[in-house]
Amino acid sequence: MARTKKRRNAGRSKHGRGHVGYLRCSNCSRCVAKDKAIKRFTVRNMVESAAVRDISEASVYPEYVIPKLYIKIAYCVSCAIHSHGQREGRRNRAPPPRVRWKDGKKVNPAVVAAEEAKANKA
Repeated sequence: MARTKKRRNAGRSKHGRGHVGYLRCSNCSRCVAKDKAIKRFTVRNMVESAAVRDISEASVYPEYVIPKLYIKIAYCVSCAIHSHGQREGRRNRAPPPRVRWKDGKKVNPAVVAAEEAKANKA
């Protein structure tokens, strides 16, 4: 007798693999399968926003860029639901905006489009 299934993928993305490694939840250290864990890549400033101005004023360099923290966080299902972190960007399958280079500088396509629209209005 076949049992009913709640999800087609059984809450995992293991398809066809017999075994998957485990990793620890970043919040509670629970052991969770790598394919089942909710993974988020966060990019944050190393310094909180309140101290950025103080550091830039005290810096010797005129345009010192404060380094960023790049962290890959993995949550177990319980912690992901509790922190509401899994809801952002749901079903957003579009690739992230590509970085364009012009004269050796990064050019954000969205900013360029906004500037052009502003110039056309004036």
